[in-house]
Amino acid sequence: MNRAGAYVLYLDLPRPLTLNVGTLKNSFFPAGSYAYVGSASRGINQRVARHRRLAHLKAGKVRWHIDYLLVHPETRLTREKALAGFSECAVSKLIASRKGVTIPVSKFGSTDCRAGCKAHLYRIKPVRRIQNG
Repeated sequence: MNRAGAYVLYLDLPRPLTLNVGTLKNSFFPAGSYAYVGSASRGINQRVARHRRLAHLKAGKVRWHIDYLLVHPETRLTREKALAGFSECAVSKLIASRKGVTIPVSKFGSTDCRAGCKAHLYRIKPVRRIQNG
């Protein structure tokens, strides 16, 4: 199915990074867990698969802000979630409203946003996993 919608990529950075991110120039990313919100007007699963390939291969055409992080050797893509039928900005604003969420780089992923999002990349608190046993 070739559906439109939003997606969320979850990333881990083991240590701080400063990267030249296109028009955002030298951008500083503190170590930690991140959530990036993107969208696809069609083919959301293909878009997520493209990001997964960049993160795995650490190579490929850098097209969007998130690609600069994905191809960096120390960035780890931990999971992704496709949200068919959802708006990128609605998902972004929901994540931004959570307690403890910060914006490390203003306008990252949202330079063309018309909904007033300050960014589409957020530093989040890591999800605590309960272990059995």
